[in-house]
Amino acid sequence: MAIKPFTDDERTERQARVVRAVASVRLEGLEPTVAARAVFDRYAAGDLTSQEMIAQIRALNAREFGPVHVPWD
Repeated sequence: MAIKPFTDDERTERQARVVRAVASVRLEGLEPTVAARAVFDRYAAGDLTSQEMIAQIRALNAREFGPVHVPWD
């Protein structure tokens, strides 16, 4: 579901969120997969809502590592 209208400021903010998220992962000694980066790029471009991005990342993780239960979910 594309988000429209999508301004340059919104795109810049989303790109900054992705940069911060990737930096946080790297601080933990991890690296996002190519597939995860593709999802982040689609979010930054406005092609996904944050909820859609989260769902897609969770699905990628479930396929890669199996389901993970988070207590507050």
